[in-house]
Amino acid sequence: MDRETRVFAESHFRGLRGRLPSKVCPTPDRVDFIEKPDSFSYTDFFKSYLLPNVPCVFSSAFTEDWGSRKHWVTPSGKPDFDYLLQNYGDVVVPVANCGVQEYNSNPKEHMPLKDYISYWKEFIQRDYSSPRGCLYLKDWHLCRYSSAEGLFTLPVYFSSDWLNEYWDTLDVDDYRFIYMGPAGTWSPFHADIFRSFSWSVNICGRKKWFFFPPGQEEALRDCHGGLPYDVTAPEFLDSHLHPVLEVTQEAGEMVFVPSGWHHQVHNLVGRTLSPSTITGSMAVTWPTCGISCSRSCVPCSKKSASGGTPCQTGTTTARSS
Repeated sequence: MDRETRVFAESHFRGLRGRLPSKVCPTPDRVDFIEKPDSFSYTDFFKSYLLPNVPCVFSSAFTEDWGSRKHWVTPSGKPDFDYLLQNYGDVVVPVANCGVQEYNSNPKEHMPLKDYISYWKEFIQRDYSSPRGCLYLKDWHLCRYSSAEGLFTLPVYFSSDWLNEYWDTLDVDDYRFIYMGPAGTWSPFHADIFRSFSWSVNICGRKKWFFFPPGQEEALRDCHGGLPYDVTAPEFLDSHLHPVLEVTQEAGEMVFVPSGWHHQVHNLVGRTLSPSTITGSMAVTWPTCGISCSRSCVPCSKKSASGGTPCQTGTTTARSS
């Protein structure tokens, strides 16, 4: 970490006086969209998002060189089933049934990827329905069993990854995940493991995120103290009652999920693929406990995540997923 950023961080934590960031920093009413990689440094991210503990969305320009965006996706922007079958078809993957509630999650089974892709194709042919339910490939530890070299690059903003560095040393587990699924698949309301930070890149498709700032989940508890399974009911999405932030994540975009922010995620289009370390989409999700530092540079260029123009202050808001 450079000296300037370290001094800033020390001053920030002294100012907290033992309080949580959510008790000091105001909750944003929008999610910023970071547009240009060459004008956004680690120091910018550290000061504006990591320390205040607020989400943001990075444009697809930050992941344009990822191999997974080139090899896993067809020229028309759909998952390349042939490539996935050729390279990973016999790999056994975890699959959740989104149509069945098991406590505040979904029951899982395991199957070869080729069987899941066969189900996926059939699900689409049957107009997005199946007697087997709505199945979602989630929490696939691709990096644990095969090389991910060339598929994706760890962004500098998340390169000091204490959580995965610890598990890599033990050679037992990791928290790097791949998600794949058709439209209608989703992840129930939750906060990330160990209250870690996380980031999620959408390889193709679109995702809808619902974010609740830390502490706001307490207002959602039922008479037994339980949190809701699904927050898309009207009583939970009333912005006058609960300060929920909504984000729509497009292909190639990267979402930063701060510590303690409960969220729920839905896949909106026919196919989604997402690698995450948190889809019809494919995504990569990656929980992390720390972030590395780079030298300070020019402030970032931002626009609305919903496609709007920059606001006069230079910080723009977004409908976040």
